[in-house]
Amino acid sequence: MSFMDRPADLDLGDGHLLWWTVWKPDRSCNPQYVDLPDVDPFGAIISHSTPAGVECWSGVHFKSEAQARVFGGHPSWDLVSKDPLTLTPSLLCRLCGDHGFITAGKWVRA
Repeated sequence: MSFMDRPADLDLGDGHLLWWTVWKPDRSCNPQYVDLPDVDPFGAIISHSTPAGVECWSGVHFKSEAQARVFGGHPSWDLVSKDPLTLTPSLLCRLCGDHGFITAGKWVRA
């Protein structure tokens, strides 16, 4: 089952929904990560609509030791607060240009 097959974890408002992601590799196949703990939440996937009204998806990874080692060099976000959710910096969808902040559990357009 994919994340799209289950209800969103958070409704951020303004047409934005969020699903949490976790980092929990199968260490029998990935022994190089045996020393890194599972991370939950590891990041998030955010659905939104393009200006043409087509559903679009973007995602973020939160700063962690696992993120730095596995995805070092890629952008990461600070999970300031999980409840209510606040991330920094802003989120920019590289596909459609949707841009905003998640502050106090709400999507705020930039």
